[in-house]
Amino acid sequence: MRGHSEVGGRGMKVIFLDIDGVLNGYNRFTNIAYWWFKRLHLLKFVHKHYDIFGVRTHKVRLLAKIIKKTGAKVVISSSWRFGWYEPYEKKRGRQKELHDKLHKYNIEVIGITGRVAHGEHTSHRESEIRKWLSEHPEVKRFIVIDDEQYDLQGFIGKELIKTSATDNITGAWHENTGLKRKHVKQAIKILNS
Repeated sequence: MRGHSEVGGRGMKVIFLDIDGVLNGYNRFTNIAYWWFKRLHLLKFVHKHYDIFGVRTHKVRLLAKIIKKTGAKVVISSSWRFGWYEPYEKKRGRQKELHDKLHKYNIEVIGITGRVAHGEHTSHRESEIRKWLSEHPEVKRFIVIDDEQYDLQGFIGKELIKTSATDNITGAWHENTGLKRKHVKQAIKILNS
């Protein structure tokens, strides 16, 4: 979707949004509980009553605050983007939940990143984001909100808002807290600078 949306005369602002680890989250205690439930063969019961990877309303409200203060639009860069343009009734459960909560808080999704092969990887998010930006020269400021950084190296220290507490993304004790107030302040500062 191309357009020339102006926000305060500075051009379009965009948030490249990951979902897992941003709009949901877990911490060390959740990991311990999850491990015990798995060991006790109670995961089916837990999943029936609590979706650890479900979208959290309070995290969506924090995202809405960023948008309200900056006028930014959202581009989904998460694996949740696949099937985003399917009719609502064909969306999967969590994707419907995401759609409903974004709609409830008037969060406009203007696009999704496409796949871009990068070396041996079938997809590389930094390349996907840079390709999307190259196709949308009207974007003047952007941020990437993600819980990981391994394929977002070019944005570290600049546009990346990293929502996890540790770099150990493969370890069992990876503490991933999701979007917090401190991230909201950081995002607003970058987008409005």
